[in-house]
Amino acid sequence: MKIMQLFWENGYEATGLSDIVAVTGLGKASLYKAFGNKHQMYLRALSHYESLMIDTAVAVLRSKDAAPLDRIDAFLSAPIVAVRDHKDRRGCFLCNAAADRASLDSDTASLVERGYAKLRKALTRTLSEAFPEGASEKIAVRAEVVLTIYSGLRIMSRAAQTAEMMTATKTEIIVMMGLI
Repeated sequence: MKIMQLFWENGYEATGLSDIVAVTGLGKASLYKAFGNKHQMYLRALSHYESLMIDTAVAVLRSKDAAPLDRIDAFLSAPIVAVRDHKDRRGCFLCNAAADRASLDSDTASLVERGYAKLRKALTRTLSEAFPEGASEKIAVRAEVVLTIYSGLRIMSRAAQTAEMMTATKTEIIVMMGLI
């Protein structure tokens, strides 16, 4: 979805209707008829991102094709791979929305919380597999830490942090948490 790409790259405020018209080739009347106003377009774009990217991350975390801690490592490595291998500095649209719009708009806040809840639940399950004897409260806190680090790495990628520094950060937190 071209509209999703615009909002992901530029944020809500920096994306104008003229930008949306330019990438879609639709006139304003057609855009409004098809997608509603800019706010509705943004929410649809964020929801689309959730179904593409968040649900894929959840599937990776739940996959039985790798050991639980390897899945956590892959999840935390995704922002680094995006920067290092693809020169992708957009970050995570969900993380961007959390920082950009969630405190200003309850609809955005709801979508952000829904996406984070999916990730949190998948992380909790994966960590429970890795540490079956662990206390559920401790597992929940660890899941929240991993999600926070992931979000931070995605924000760091937007701030032009190097892949090397992001890798060092990820490695240090994994060691500190006793995940390796």
